[in-house]
Amino acid sequence: MFNSEICAISKCDAIKISGYKTCYRHIVNKKAFEVNILNYLNLNEKFLDLNITQFPLNNISIENKRFYSCKFSEIILTNVKFINCYFWQCFFDYSEFENCSFINTNIKFTCFAGSVFNNCNIESSDLLHTNFNGIKSDNFSITGADLYFSGFVNSSLHNTLFYDCNLKKVNFSKSIRKNVSFKQSNFGDAIFDNWDKVEEV
Repeated sequence: MFNSEICAISKCDAIKISGYKTCYRHIVNKKAFEVNILNYLNLNEKFLDLNITQFPLNNISIENKRFYSCKFSEIILTNVKFINCYFWQCFFDYSEFENCSFINTNIKFTCFAGSVFNNCNIESSDLLHTNFNGIKSDNFSITGADLYFSGFVNSSLHNTLFYDCNLKKVNFSKSIRKNVSFKQSNFGDAIFDNWDKVEEV
């Protein structure tokens, strides 16, 4: 699991960034840090226990990378594409995704709880045992994905599409859904509140 040592700055209880003594907020030269992180992501294929909490990612494509027990909490991602990637037991909790894509990317035992997805899409990916509880989404599409045993509890889903997805044991309890489609997905195998009315299209 990622290093949970605290920032060296007095009275700051944030976790320090990998390779640094402080959290992202207290890194003095953020431009140099950005160059270092992007080079590190570009030059390596496998990442273990990486922590870049609160670091913004913009206008990049991340391809053929594998992430294990990494922490990306509270980050803002804009125009980011993940292609042919793998995430295992990673944390994206309370993050913001704007115009982002996950394509042919497998995600297992990973947490997106409390995050925001705007104008994003997930295609041809496995999202197994993954936590989307409490997310807010708008213009969000998930197509051709296996979401077995994942959760959207207490989520607010607007203009969201689950097309041709495996929803077996996916939990939508206490979710708010407006203009949500489950077309060609097995939503009958998902978990909803007893009073819910679920539309296929």
